[in-house]
Amino acid sequence: MRKGFAGSVYEFFLQGFLILVFSAVPVLADPAARPAAKPFPRTIAPGVRQLGVIQNPEITESSGLAASQRHPGVFWTHNDGRHKPVLYAITRDGQSLGSFHVSGARMEDWEDIAGDNEGHLYLGDIGNNDSLPRELGVFQIDEPDPRSDAGKVKVNQRWILRYPDAPFDCESLFIWQEWGYVISKNHRNQPATLYRFSLAKQDHPAVLEAVGKLPVYSAVTGSALTPDGSRLAVIANSAPFLFDIGGNPFTPAPANPSPTPLPGVQIR
Repeated sequence: MRKGFAGSVYEFFLQGFLILVFSAVPVLADPAARPAAKPFPRTIAPGVRQLGVIQNPEITESSGLAASQRHPGVFWTHNDGRHKPVLYAITRDGQSLGSFHVSGARMEDWEDIAGDNEGHLYLGDIGNNDSLPRELGVFQIDEPDPRSDAGKVKVNQRWILRYPDAPFDCESLFIWQEWGYVISKNHRNQPATLYRFSLAKQDHPAVLEAVGKLPVYSAVTGSALTPDGSRLAVIANSAPFLFDIGGNPFTPAPANPSPTPLPGVQIR
């Protein structure tokens, strides 16, 4: 886990497509030492705007992000690593809307969250910083109403996953039709690998199936799919990437001619 970081909200425009991400940025201990901030939103690079800063002090290391399919303008996020299994609702510019404790979920290294078109959210316990042997977990819940005072949600279904060969780190999850997908987080200038697992009811742990390579040669830290499955956005340490997939994650073609770097900000 990394302390001393706060979450900021950024948007990227690639070929007319909007990508919204949360990124960890260093926080200076002495407020007087911080540079004077311009009002939000503010442009920090061509096609890149910072929309705000996450306001909820409980969100100390925002990791995953998913746009609500039921409540326009609502985004779901969570803390990284072994924090408490709590789901947070926030606005596009980082304002807090509510929080929900997730019961029935084992969160050893919670790294990402994804949604489907049927009102479900999927929580990815998929991280493995040291590439040690372990089983991964993905947990499905019904998306809560951020205005509800229930304060908790429960897991409907879970998938326990195993590596097909050597263990690897992973921080990205997306859902398409009857499959869940994860992308490896490589650190050695190797292309990222795309894996999938069936969303059918599970009676025993499933082995991830490698289905292809992505031309991303820096560590992948997040991904998201358009609701119609036409485009896949991938965030890496170096830049955001956008791929045309036409409903088929097996054959991604770059939709943007070159990655868009984010000067002065480290995407983790």
